[in-house]
Amino acid sequence: MKVRFSERALAYLRSEQTYLGRFDRRAARATAQQIRKAAQLISDYPQAGQAIAMAPGVRRYVSAPYHIDYIERDGTIIVIAIRHGRQSPRGVSESDDQSFED
Repeated sequence: MKVRFSERALAYLRSEQTYLGRFDRRAARATAQQIRKAAQLISDYPQAGQAIAMAPGVRRYVSAPYHIDYIERDGTIIVIAIRHGRQSPRGVSESDDQSFED
């Protein structure tokens, strides 16, 4: 199955590679290779990612430390978002966390 990346996902990849490249070019290249391998796996096995309950039709594949969100549409996998596992999902801030202290 063919894999396409949304503009949002591509923007994240460019940003991540620029950031990593400032410190270690090999790490930047390794990250790009890791995402390409994950995309190939998703292409071969579209059900590899876990369905996201709060987002019908969206699946998440984790290639640590990256979370890759994607949908399948008309025989094509579309990667809609990529984020580092330590980053909050878009639209969620730390202030949204509930404090359970008395």
